[in-house]
Amino acid sequence: MDDSLHYDVQTHESRQQLRHSIWVVRNGDIRRVLEDFPRDEPVHDQCASWMHAVVGKHFFPDANHRTAIALLRQLLVENGINPGQWSPERTRQARDESHRVRREIEPIRLDTLYVRDELWDVWKRYFEDVFEPEPLEKS
Repeated sequence: MDDSLHYDVQTHESRQQLRHSIWVVRNGDIRRVLEDFPRDEPVHDQCASWMHAVVGKHFFPDANHRTAIALLRQLLVENGINPGQWSPERTRQARDESHRVRREIEPIRLDTLYVRDELWDVWKRYFEDVFEPEPLEKS
C-alpha cells in the first residue's frame, strides 16, 4: 500500500457516489458500533475491539485503518485517557498484518463486530506493545 496516495475520491467512483456511501454508513452502521461497544472491558481489549469492528467491517471505501486509529485516539482523549505516541513503524506492521488476516477470516458482520478472532488478536498485541494508558492531566 502506498502511504503517499491521496484519498479524496477513488478512480471508480464519483465524488457524489463516495459521499453517498459514507453518508449511508455514517447514519446507520456506525451507530451500531457505538451502541454495542464493550465498555466494561480493559482498555487494551476495548481498543482491539474498536479496530476489529471498524477495519473488520470495512465501513468506508478506503482508509479504514487510518480512520479507525484517528477516531480511537480522539475517543481516548475525550474519555480522559492520554494515548501518547504510537510507533509509526509498529502501526504500519499491525495494519499490514490486519489486511492479511482480514482476507483470511470470515467477513465481519454487524453481529460479529466484537468477536475475538485472529483479527482482534492482531490489534490486542499492537495495543499491548504501543499503548500505556495514562489519565490526561487536568489544566
